[in-house]
Amino acid sequence: MQTGERENRTMRALYLLAILFVVDGHLPLPDLMDFGGLFGYYSFHLLLFAFGSGYFFRLHGTAVQDALHRARKLLLPLYGWNLCYGLLAAALRRFGGFTLGQPLSPYTLLLAPLTDGEHFVWNLGAWYLFPLFAVQVLYAGVRRLPGPWKRDERATFLPCLAAGMAAAFCLHGGTNRPLWLLRTLFLLPGYAGGALYRARLEKKDTLPTFPYLCGLAAARAALLIGCGSLSYLLSSGTYFGQGPVVTYLGAALAIAFWLRVARVIAPGVAKCRPALFAARHTLDIMMHHYMGFFALNMLFLLLNKAGIAAPDFSVGAFRSQSGYVYAPGNAAGFTVLYLSCGLALSLGIAWIRERAARRLKAGSSGT
Repeated sequence: MQTGERENRTMRALYLLAILFVVDGHLPLPDLMDFGGLFGYYSFHLLLFAFGSGYFFRLHGTAVQDALHRARKLLLPLYGWNLCYGLLAAALRRFGGFTLGQPLSPYTLLLAPLTDGEHFVWNLGAWYLFPLFAVQVLYAGVRRLPGPWKRDERATFLPCLAAGMAAAFCLHGGTNRPLWLLRTLFLLPGYAGGALYRARLEKKDTLPTFPYLCGLAAARAALLIGCGSLSYLLSSGTYFGQGPVVTYLGAALAIAFWLRVARVIAPGVAKCRPALFAARHTLDIMMHHYMGFFALNMLFLLLNKAGIAAPDFSVGAFRSQSGYVYAPGNAAGFTVLYLSCGLALSLGIAWIRERAARRLKAGSSGT
């Protein structure tokens, strides 16, 4: 995520916010940063990720080279970790009494990462990687077409928006198959919007911060009052209660709001090494944060068995419910605890992975 020779601080901060929304949103506990429902995560957070990715769009060589480059970054880790989590799910079912996750099969190893992505549960957030890959390849293909699409992001955005609205129309009407295609098309306007913002709109984004944020919040509030809930579940293509116009308008208001917040907090994020490390490893967090929840649940299980704490921890629910968390009274402190564990384990895995990669590279160059 670079701008010239300098790292883009605002977009780093935006990615950090986006991944916090994702992890917090996967906890069946009160959300910490949704302003009491005004900015419900599930109404915009994945489009926010697509927007951030599209901001840094550029072509990589020929069409084939470009697709292979994106596959190495997204599909290779998707399939590698899918195998690891498939083996883990199988071991937990056989030796731990768990009933979660589908069995290992050619489908779950080869096709399910593309068509489902939630089949092994423990890497539930990984479903997003294939739609992101497909969005990038599709958008790159549009930008290679002759005519205005190649040189003008405004012309490119319009067909992408039309495709996204068609997908939203289908999802709103109850059609969610083929899910992989509808996921991809729905995210496409967010990705194209990021490219458009960088090329055409960023230099015009100069309104004073306080009245700007108040105006965006008021517009979101008016939309909620007039239309009801703006949230949906893109992972399954369900709960799309609003039509395409309201769905994308609500998301655009939220993206604009949090983009400005990211600009405000960017200097602080840049000075905080843990926050910056998290912002640079959002895909690792997307992949592994559920295992952080699992690790904390295991700690509560051990405390329960030892008679030290967590006397009402439900072993049965832990083994059978993917979203089980131990949080007496749904206290906000437990949200922070699970959120922290989800981030910490993910970033620990990222640190080990990078350290191992550096050692392998040093070893190969030494020979």
